[in-house]
Amino acid sequence: MTQSANRQFVKTLCVIVFLLLSAANSPWAKISIMPLGDSITLGIGPSDLPEDLNGYRRELWDLLNSSGYDVDFVGSLSNGTFVEKQHEGHPGYRDDQIATYIYGYLFNNPANIILLHIGTNGLAESEMDVVKILNEINRYEDEKAVKIHVIIAHIINRSCITDIPPCAESVTTTKFNNNVANMVQSRIDAGDNLLHIVNMEVDAGLNYQLATDNPLGDMADNLHPSHTGYAKMGDEWFVDGLMAILPIADAGTDQFVDEKTLVTLDGSGSADPDQPAGDPLFFSWEQGSGPEVSISDPTVPKPTFTAPEVTASGNRLGFKLTVTDVDGFEHSDTVFVDIGNVFIDPVANAGPDQIVPENKMVTLNGSGSQDPDGMITSVEWEQISGNTQAALTSPQELVTDFVAPEVGSEGDAQVFKLTIKDNDDLVSEDTVTVTITPPVTVSPTSVSSGGGGSGGGGCFIQSVMN
Repeated sequence: MTQSANRQFVKTLCVIVFLLLSAANSPWAKISIMPLGDSITLGIGPSDLPEDLNGYRRELWDLLNSSGYDVDFVGSLSNGTFVEKQHEGHPGYRDDQIATYIYGYLFNNPANIILLHIGTNGLAESEMDVVKILNEINRYEDEKAVKIHVIIAHIINRSCITDIPPCAESVTTTKFNNNVANMVQSRIDAGDNLLHIVNMEVDAGLNYQLATDNPLGDMADNLHPSHTGYAKMGDEWFVDGLMAILPIADAGTDQFVDEKTLVTLDGSGSADPDQPAGDPLFFSWEQGSGPEVSISDPTVPKPTFTAPEVTASGNRLGFKLTVTDVDGFEHSDTVFVDIGNVFIDPVANAGPDQIVPENKMVTLNGSGSQDPDGMITSVEWEQISGNTQAALTSPQELVTDFVAPEVGSEGDAQVFKLTIKDNDDLVSEDTVTVTITPPVTVSPTSVSSGGGGSGGGGCFIQSVMN
């Protein structure tokens, strides 16, 4: 794999990773971007059909929007087939013409970010006309007391129509780009931290062959990209341009926790790429769904809350983190916390053991049973041992009765099991023993009858003296 192909692979991978990380994001703050330049900014390509005038702007807007940035493209012109299709891409304009009109463009359509791709129509000129553009932007900033980030591109190169690259046109383009980059870098070194550079010529990975001549070519003609070329430009603006400026909110990974536990939200992975270490990044947490909870401090990266009690099916809480950098740019990310019910087993209580005589009414009392986190939904009494069978009046109730059966001289120990089930389908059992005693045997008092002689008789009571 060539160095250019390898970089394009890495760039594509970066885009995919960022989109995956931002899949849960929701747009929040407007970011006004002015695409500024000539016909390449307009998007002239294979034809004049509306869909062929999206240029790089469609790809870039899709990336920003799907990544959670609420973007407003601004400008006096409108071309393309997507929502935010405004721009200041003027076919045929040279650098000095853009310098003449940029103040008016900004006055009519203020922007806080400018994407500048200019120079294709004036390669014979030096980078000094680009200096004029930057000076006019500075004049607007000073007079309006605003700050504008300007991302300046090494312009894309040309397709060599007759010569084998590098042809004269491509050499001139590279020289122009180097001059502009050196000038911009000197301004950055002098303290202008609102200037940024993207190497669109090389790092976008365009294949500067005509698409009509080579299926891998990214050029529609010798000046303008094809659809694939514009898409690569959009990726480059996004990855190496805007993502070096805009803050990135990271609300952390989704969590699964038990009810009534302390939960920590983690936005510490949020970042502001273009700010020096120590510069503030402002946090704002907001609950978006689920049972309301109290966030300890919504302005810190890692606030806490106590998970609420939930039913057996649990519940999901959604939180949105919005971060704001010192430039006022915002980005939001969301995280979900699934709360699980902590199932507590019910407790069956069949009551104390009993000793009763036969033929007496016996009450089995399970009313001491309970379910700490729900309710008892079913009850079942059953006799599990004993020589005789008891007839329970209501075996599906916590309290039931039966008449102690006749058990004979040996008595009988009958064991009853109480089974309860709660609304979480958890089961508990307990047993109680009812000992049925035989009837009491009463011995008769000893009585003797006797008499003496033929003529008499009488009653004799025997007394035992101690």
